[in-house]
Amino acid sequence: MDAINEELLQAWLNISMAINNDRISLDLPYNESLICHLLYRHHLQQSEQWLTATDLCRMTKMQKSQMNRTLTCMEKKGLIVRERSTSDKRQIHVKLELGQMDIYEKQHEKVLQIIDELVTTIGKEKAEDALALFRLIADAAGKVIQ
Repeated sequence: MDAINEELLQAWLNISMAINNDRISLDLPYNESLICHLLYRHHLQQSEQWLTATDLCRMTKMQKSQMNRTLTCMEKKGLIVRERSTSDKRQIHVKLELGQMDIYEKQHEKVLQIIDELVTTIGKEKAEDALALFRLIADAAGKVIQ
């Protein structure tokens, strides 16, 4: 095994441990935050087409059972509503409850502040390099891990 593999794995784990630190107390669990983020961005694009649980599974790579559990929790918290499609009764649209988005927006702002501090620490040029590498790695991982 190549030594670079071990070093890459260790660097990946170090980043994961830093991000999953208890000092970064988030109000929403990761999967709920991710779903809110996707629905929020979809809403901002003013798309007339609604997302379904199947769409969200495809986008997040979550299993359908895990997605349904997460959506049920989010629905109980009032973060989303699920509505049956009027044109296709098999489809259930997932919509943000915009009146409850302050929880997500506060958390999103907190995460952006952390990222802002990271950019300040490493500098804008290195942050742009990191962004390019993150995109490259995400793309490659999407092709390798299926």
